[in-house]
Amino acid sequence: MRATIIDCDPGIDDALALLLAAGSPELDLLAVTTVAGNRPAPVTARNARQILDLAGRPQVPVHAGAERPLAGGAPRCNLVHGEDGLGGVDLGQPGAIAAGHAAIALVDMLRQHSPASIDLVAMGPLTNLALAELLSPGVLQRAGRLAIMGGALRVPGNIRPAAEFNFYADALAADIVLRSGAAISLFALDVTHQAIMSPPWIASFAGLDSRSGNAAAAMLQAYAAMDPLLHDVCPVAYLLRPQLFDMQPCRVQVDVRAGTSEGYVLAHFDVAAGAGPMVQAATGVDNPALLALVFERIARLP
Repeated sequence: MRATIIDCDPGIDDALALLLAAGSPELDLLAVTTVAGNRPAPVTARNARQILDLAGRPQVPVHAGAERPLAGGAPRCNLVHGEDGLGGVDLGQPGAIAAGHAAIALVDMLRQHSPASIDLVAMGPLTNLALAELLSPGVLQRAGRLAIMGGALRVPGNIRPAAEFNFYADALAADIVLRSGAAISLFALDVTHQAIMSPPWIASFAGLDSRSGNAAAAMLQAYAAMDPLLHDVCPVAYLLRPQLFDMQPCRVQVDVRAGTSEGYVLAHFDVAAGAGPMVQAATGVDNPALLALVFERIARLP
């Protein structure tokens, strides 16, 4: 069992990733930290708490985090997941949000545990992780694996012509995290566009006759018509089944300049000739096996 922290901005695909983690005994989920992204920070914290409660994991603390990008200004949110971030699906009254800012909680947990003993998954804007690194330089290097959903390497963006939403929402934070020296596995749109949900797969969750299955079916019905892709599931699935993914070393540089190119990632797969920090970039996924894994683990939940 691997100690794991998930930083997220739920969001329906975040919700599926949290359910996948909650249903996986290989992961000892220490905490979930949340950030403004798909919806404002108070909403994403509430949503994460609701999902964990739904999954029978009320003991896992949720720490709310950054409300706006590092460079200031209003949070860059979207409405792809509905006004409440969960497609209007009622998950009941959530439990309490834990005390303490997400960035401070990240620093404390990574410092209190031995190096490389905690895996960290980030599937929203990287503001909390960048704040943790600024508060305690080198702290992200203490993570065993840092699996990030973000960026677009050799494909178009999904919020700007060349930028993926998470990196666009806080490009400066993405740059800080990628330059942190952590052991990063990057799940950009290049691979998440291959993680495609099918209508029969979505419908199969209702057949589980469980509260988690019914909620997953309802949320996915609301989401799949707009974006039938399991973006945020990919980094969690990688912790469980790394063999599902094709990985390739890559050097990356994030454009932090305000304007049309903000959040763009310049990727060098010729690592000897390229510049920038090195990551392992996912380039392919066994999609049938990924879908089977997600269904199997959510089927374990109440």
